Order: sequence, then structure tokens, then C-alpha cells
Amino acid sequence: MVRIESHFVKKVLFSISLLLIATVWTKAQAQDTLKIVAFGNSTTAPRKAVSKVYAVRLQDTLSHLGITARVINAGVPGSHSGSVKDNNLHKVAHGMDRFEKDVLANVPNWLVISFGINDAWQDNGKQSPSRLSIEQYCNNLSYFIAQARKSKIRSILMTPNPIGKKYESWRHKRIKKYMRVTKRLAKQQEIPLVDVWALFYKNTNHQSNGVDALLLDGMHPNDAGQKIMSDTLIKIINQQK
Repeated sequence: MVRIESHFVKKVLFSISLLLIATVWTKAQAQDTLKIVAFGNSTTAPRKAVSKVYAVRLQDTLSHLGITARVINAGVPGSHSGSVKDNNLHKVAHGMDRFEKDVLANVPNWLVISFGINDAWQDNGKQSPSRLSIEQYCNNLSYFIAQARKSKIRSILMTPNPIGKKYESWRHKRIKKYMRVTKRLAKQQEIPLVDVWALFYKNTNHQSNGVDALLLDGMHPNDAGQKIMSDTLIKIINQQK
């Protein structure tokens, strides 16, 4: 009877040992995988007319460099940085609504934050307010950065991209204000910035159609625009990994 019990205990201990080894191995593998969340709106989200959005390009480039990585695309069309309580025109979950699920729950190494156009947009003409005020926008981005920092997640801010000639100049000017706030916040928070606004103008300086060369429809970056965004992100991540 004693021998049977002793044999049973040995089997249990052996099984527990295997389980512990498997757990340690799984954790080691997870730690070796660079995880990035691309958190934003329709300029981040997959798009039928775009072959590879910047999140996909980022994944491909990291793999090509021999870096084991997982890039999670948390871009939602129509999303602004706030919540449904602030403005729910598009009936989607917005940045504050989904931050915990899309970002914190995934426990990434890097968080790429890209909002602005939907926040700035004026639905009822030149004299109407933006969907979210500049103060709300800035506070929301600050919240994302602070919560990420608490969880030891490194953040990268991206400015909104400029819009094309089909849109009114006053819309362009309004989004530009949100772009400037984004740049200022990155400097204050001492985190990396992808100045998409400046990059798009720089790369189309000598083209007759200007930034529209990098846009599908006057608003959403095409493949060339997405490549510029991805290439800049790769440089930042490589410098600070």
C-alpha cells in the first residue's frame, strides 16, 4: 500500500514538474516576442484599397530583420480618442471606451497612438465645434500615455496626417491645431513622435498634386503614405529596443 502511494506521489510530482517547465518555457517565448499595438482610427485600420497598412508593414519588416514580433491592429474607422458619451456619430467604440481591452489587456512592449482627424472634425460647418475639443483630445492622449507608462509600455505618438485639396481650407486649419497639440504633448511627455504631417509634406514637396499623392481619397493614406509611417516607426523602435 505504501509503495503504491509512493509511486502515485512520484507521478503527480513529475506531472507538476512538466507543467512548471512548460509554463516557464511559454513565458520565456512570450518575453522574446516584441508586441506592438497600433491604436487609432481609420488611418490605422485595415482598408480594402490599401495593400498593406502600416501595422502590417511593421510586422513584415520586423520579421525580415529577424525580430520575432506581433503587431496588433487596433484601428477602428470613425473612432476618436474619447468615448461614446463625448460624440457617437459613427456608433463605434472610441479610444477611451476600448483602451483597456485593446491595449492594456494585450500587454504590449510598444503602443502607437494615432488619433486626431475624427477628434478635430466639424460636422456642421465652419462655425461648428469639433467632435472633441482640443482640451479633451489632449487629456485623452495624456491618459493613454500615463496608463501605458504605469504598465511599463512605451508609447509613440503619431500626428494626424494632412488632408487633401478636396476638403475646405478651414478643415485643414482645424486639424493642424490638433497636430500641433500632438507634437507639443510628445515633447512634454518625452516620448517619440512620428510627425506624419511634416513627413507627408516633405515627401511630396516637388509633386504637383502635393500631399494628395500619398492619400487615397483626400484623407486616408495610400500604400506609399503607409510605408512612410511604417519606415519611421521602425527607425524609432530599432533605436530604442
